[in-house]
Amino acid sequence: MNRQIATFQLDDNLLGVDILLVKEVYRHMSISPIPDAPPQLKGLMNLRGRVVTVIDLKVCLNRPSTEQVDDSRLLIFKTEEEILGYRHRAGLDGVELGEDIVGFLIDRMDEVVTVETDEILPPPPNLTDIEEDLIQGVIKQGEHLLILLDVTAVLEKVMRAAAGKKEG
Repeated sequence: MNRQIATFQLDDNLLGVDILLVKEVYRHMSISPIPDAPPQLKGLMNLRGRVVTVIDLKVCLNRPSTEQVDDSRLLIFKTEEEILGYRHRAGLDGVELGEDIVGFLIDRMDEVVTVETDEILPPPPNLTDIEEDLIQGVIKQGEHLLILLDVTAVLEKVMRAAAGKKEG
C-alpha cells in the first residue's frame, strides 16, 4: 500500500507525518502564551476564528525551545472528527488526534514523498537523539533517513507534561 508522507525540517533532521493527518501549513503566527504551561505548549493562536494549540516540537524531541517563531512554520493537524471517514481504509487505525486543533512548530516544510508501507523500517538502535516511542519508523531517502513521527505519541507526551504541570 502506498503512503504519502509530508516531510519537514527540524534542526538537522528530516521528519515526516502521514499527509492525511495534515490540515494545512501556516506561516504568519501570533501566539499567545499559556500561563504556567509546560515548555512543550508554546501557546494558543487564532486561525480564522478557531483556537489552535501550538506545540513546540523541538521541546518534545528534547531540544532547545523554538525562539524565533517568526522564522517557523506551523504544521496544523486535522481533528479526530476530520479523519473519521477514511481512518480505516487509509491505515490510520491507531492514530488518535483528539477534538482540538493542534499544530507543531517546525523549521520549514519540505516535499511530499510517496512510499510503500514495506519501505518503512524500524528505527535503528543508533538513532538516539529522538525517543524511540515517538518514532513510527524510518525511511531511507538516498543518503538521508526520513524519521516518521508517531503523532499520537507526541500528543500523548504533551498531554502527560500538561497534566504533570497541573498537579505540581
